[in-house]
Amino acid sequence: MKTLIIILMICMAAQGSDSNEASEGPLDGMYFVSIPAGDFLIGSDISSSECFNEVPQRLIQIDSFEIMTTEVTQGMWKELMSSDESSIPFLWTGLCGRGSNYPVYAVSWFDCRRFIDRLNGLDSSYIYRLPGEAEWEYACRSGSDTDFFWGDSDQAGRYCCHRTPEPDQTLTETRTIGSGTREVASLEPDSRGLFDMAGNVSEWCFDRYASDYNYLPADGSPFLYPCNDQWPHAMNFRRVHRGGSWLTSLNQCRSGSRNSMSPDLWATCIGFRLVRVPRTSEDYAVLLFHAGVDSIDADSEMEAIELFTRALKLNPTMIDALIYRGLFRQGNGQTELAFSDFYEALELDPDNAGTYQMMGVVFADEGKNQQSLKLFNRVVELDPDYPGIYFQRGLAHVFLGNISEAISDLTRAIIYNPGSPTAYYARGSAYAINEQYNRAIEDMSLAIDRNSVYGEAYMARSLINHELGNLEQAESDRVRAAQLGIYE
Repeated sequence: MKTLIIILMICMAAQGSDSNEASEGPLDGMYFVSIPAGDFLIGSDISSSECFNEVPQRLIQIDSFEIMTTEVTQGMWKELMSSDESSIPFLWTGLCGRGSNYPVYAVSWFDCRRFIDRLNGLDSSYIYRLPGEAEWEYACRSGSDTDFFWGDSDQAGRYCCHRTPEPDQTLTETRTIGSGTREVASLEPDSRGLFDMAGNVSEWCFDRYASDYNYLPADGSPFLYPCNDQWPHAMNFRRVHRGGSWLTSLNQCRSGSRNSMSPDLWATCIGFRLVRVPRTSEDYAVLLFHAGVDSIDADSEMEAIELFTRALKLNPTMIDALIYRGLFRQGNGQTELAFSDFYEALELDPDNAGTYQMMGVVFADEGKNQQSLKLFNRVVELDPDYPGIYFQRGLAHVFLGNISEAISDLTRAIIYNPGSPTAYYARGSAYAINEQYNRAIEDMSLAIDRNSVYGEAYMARSLINHELGNLEQAESDRVRAAQLGIYE
């Protein structure tokens, strides 16, 4: 059966993609087809879409890459990972499909990264990774600009495994033991020879999730900003998955539909496929660097330091790797090594704003706010729009007692990122120090509006209300803060 599917897959890919023949990957049954460079309009027209996160539509330029013709299968996973069958709940029980040719599912984004890291040790010619969100949609559309690459949704049964409940049937009644995914390549491919881009399992992408496309790079590269106060936390931690699944409605299988989930979680409806590009030492260094940054989410400082070191062995001039290795070394108590990395980065580029910012953060963590302020001032001189710098400089001003300057900087930080609860909390604290209590209460309330479990903001608002004699409101906020683990 497996040999038959592989032969069928190659033949159909060749017939449906203008002789764009599939080429083998390093694992049994793993094949890739080439996607040509081009541009496309990502996203959906808000007037015809209920999905707020598919806007604004933007023209994206994509470089050529190769993408797997199918989703990664359970057979590929076992071949590479030698997985203990009890280590991934549901996957090997057959609840949603079991067999070598079924897609792998119930794997987290971090699980995918472990798979990819091992795969990259098998092939010296290519770099394997998850597709960027823009790459994924470009491949899924297969040159179309319609909701589905096949055009007419009435044709969905030819290409897409999705949930099709009968009238008045609940989801539990619709999906019973033994139903769920299909074997890969059991439905028809698109014109480029790709199977199951819509449905079967949703597919992890490389990108961190953003609530709209304003942040998506125009060159088609993944959205990979590290976590800092300039970007809302939910946008940075969650990862994108695309394509709908056996568990979703047909509407969620549209080419433009998108979703997200925490990278340490898994679901029986989420799997993945890979892209590959020719390997160069510089490109592989970038991949290792981003894997190191991702370790922020896994709270793994030593792993991050190791990945940044591996990246620097391949590309010793990679300033970002030096900066982040320095930051993680400082967090691990290796302050002398951290500054060695920062100074090496400055030797490579004396005007690199990121280096001065990170050095300022390190000084601030050590309570050396005057030194951190000088470094933050240097960042503003080099780049007045550098992400997060006004929030960080504002905090330095607060600790130094420069309240007017702090309020000015934190106001600018809020203008850059009105979704940040910490910026409102910090400015509210500055107003409170300056005895501008009504403004302080207003900012604490805005912080709570943006994060309803912000215990520190409840406690600060309680103290301010107590100072103003609003004892009932103060007690209500104190109780809520205590419920969230914050005590005076």
